[in-house]
Amino acid sequence: MRASPAVSEREQLDWEARWAKPAAAAAFAAALFLVVGTIVRQAVALEGNPDDEREFLIAIDDRAGAFLASADLQALSFIALIGVFLYLGRAVLARKPELPRILIWLGVVGPLLLAVAGVLSDVNRLDIADRFLASGAETVERAEDLLDDRSVLATSLGSAGTLAIAVAFVLFGINAMRVGLLTRFMGIIGAIVGALYVIPLLAGPLIVELIWLIALGVLFLGHWPGGRGPAWETGEAVEWPSGLARQQEATGELGDAPANEPSAAANGNGADDEPTRTRSSRKRKKKRR
Repeated sequence: MRASPAVSEREQLDWEARWAKPAAAAAFAAALFLVVGTIVRQAVALEGNPDDEREFLIAIDDRAGAFLASADLQALSFIALIGVFLYLGRAVLARKPELPRILIWLGVVGPLLLAVAGVLSDVNRLDIADRFLASGAETVERAEDLLDDRSVLATSLGSAGTLAIAVAFVLFGINAMRVGLLTRFMGIIGAIVGALYVIPLLAGPLIVELIWLIALGVLFLGHWPGGRGPAWETGEAVEWPSGLARQQEATGELGDAPANEPSAAANGNGADDEPTRTRSSRKRKKKRR
């Protein structure tokens, strides 16, 4: 929810400190459920990648329990992601209250819709597999026709959830970067995850989302290499300093040393050189005469 104007910066920072560990646990849980769910589906339920829809239906019918378990694990990953978005969203809105309230709702609605749609879709696929093997010709063409006639409700919820979570990843990543809660790299990675939900390339958002969630959990716990950005300490929007800026800040005292050193005139060297230059000048003038 939008941070209330009545909430002081001190109260907001206390809230963030109190909920940092649960938010980090949610990030790690989302990553864990995502990985385990994918492994159970690919290695156990499907035993690899079926060559066609016929083999797919036969595989999930033989290992229906593992297939449903993978759906539940993926749903738990989405539910845990809600906790991540709620924590990060409140932190962002506290530093930039003019952002629209929909930022938080996208982080809740998107994962929730995908969690429900994923379970409904897989239950529907198991029902299709049962009908496919119960009667009729077990051909690839019939398997394709049955899978094309999937649940309209599950498909609609999945499409809406995919769009919502994609926009959420982009908005959370970019705005958290702008207020200084995320590095530029982390903000861009979050936006890439959102894009991969809409345009799934290779493995889709799996690997990139996994990296983002783990890094986010580490950040929430305050164990980020080199320290977190100043926005986490001040409660205000402060740009995350670049690596070069941090290095210059760390070596700032060394950089000021030459300016504080005594000048050549003060240590006597300049006084010794001046008479020499004067005498040389006089000799040159006599020669010219």
